[in-house]
Amino acid sequence: MTILITICNMADDIDTFNPFENEKHDDGPREEQAVLPDSPGGEDHLEHSIYLDTSSADKNTPFLESFKIGGYDDVGQVKDLHVTVDDPEKHVGGYVSYSVTTKTTRGQFDHPEYSVRRRYQDFLWLRHRLEESYPTHIIPPLPEKHSFTKHFDRFAPEFLKSRQIALNKFVSRIADHPVMSFNDNFHVFLTAKTWELTSVKKQGPGLMSRMSDSMKNMASSWMLKSREPEFQEMADYTKAFREKMLAVEAASDKIAKDRFDLLEMYKEYIPIFNLWADAEHKLTDPLHAMATQDSRFMEPIHEYVLYTDAIKSTLKHRDTIHMEYEVTLEELSRKKAEKEELDKGTGGGRSFGFFSKDPEQAKQDKRERVDSNIEELSKLAEQGSDRLECANVDLKADIERWNKNKRTDFRELFAEYSERHITYYQECLAAWQEALQIVTGSQQDQDLEES
Repeated sequence: MTILITICNMADDIDTFNPFENEKHDDGPREEQAVLPDSPGGEDHLEHSIYLDTSSADKNTPFLESFKIGGYDDVGQVKDLHVTVDDPEKHVGGYVSYSVTTKTTRGQFDHPEYSVRRRYQDFLWLRHRLEESYPTHIIPPLPEKHSFTKHFDRFAPEFLKSRQIALNKFVSRIADHPVMSFNDNFHVFLTAKTWELTSVKKQGPGLMSRMSDSMKNMASSWMLKSREPEFQEMADYTKAFREKMLAVEAASDKIAKDRFDLLEMYKEYIPIFNLWADAEHKLTDPLHAMATQDSRFMEPIHEYVLYTDAIKSTLKHRDTIHMEYEVTLEELSRKKAEKEELDKGTGGGRSFGFFSKDPEQAKQDKRERVDSNIEELSKLAEQGSDRLECANVDLKADIERWNKNKRTDFRELFAEYSERHITYYQECLAAWQEALQIVTGSQQDQDLEES
């Protein structure tokens, strides 16, 4: 109980600071969106599939439904692109695939509805391509390949349901994003047959990826002089938020472990205490539900830990662009100073005389080269300024979207977590009261027999 109170106290501090909470935004009137179609589309089935029953994973609980939303937009807003991940299937090769269903009214798509099957590695490929294409956007995190397996077998219905929900949130966030949702790789991911996607995945990294590698090499030899205060504030907040999430995750993991241990202990009590067998059996149901709930509680918490990594990565990309701009400005300033020296006649006249028969001609040639360098660097500086401004706008917009989504997610998460605890203690109380009645009744019967 103490750990639960600690988690709730941490929750109060999670959203106490937002780097952009004081900025005012005018979104303007929203355009009306067309209603999603219901017409069937093509299907893409993988061979040798085995149906897995996940009904025991409690599909229709409000808690699970709350995490199927997963988008940035307001709940209830009609969208022109809706993507759902469901129906996990185990295959002979020892892997699991998921159905990805798309309904859309966008002209970018040839059909209003698509249904394909995708493996975890396909989701991973998509995220890598999005990172290449949008280095200054915050790419939603994927669940780690071997996460959530501490308390569940990786083919258990509970684990498959957890993985399905996490993957559904990933694609839903991309589908709701005003930029990434129009990405060509995302389009291929949603519509291509399995063999078509395999062919596309064999293609090498694009130009943006090679440019990113070049920028990383440059960043290793330069240090950013000063980060703008608002982005430094963002970095500090992300670091503090990550620390809180790790603390909550550790506490919730301990709770889940305690619940599972208690569940196993009560299961052992059933054959030992025959008199309490019925009551102890009734205790195992709420304990199992609560232990599963505690484990599920960690999943969105861990997602936000991964989100902090994505934000830090985007900040680094933004800083690299800033560094590139600063280097260009420094070089431009140096060339302008060199031109001033040439104009004043102090630009190394002796060297001109030593290497050239006509020092004045050599000096004029150098002045022209410097002018050409200044012109080129001025263009690069202007382009760098534009790139930096775009990076700032992209990052600020995604942070604003992330903060909005974070508030909604945690409000639903902690509300549902509290409700489940209330139900758990009510069911435990009822079970123990029934056990007390049984024991009391047995004692009274024994007293009557003795008398």
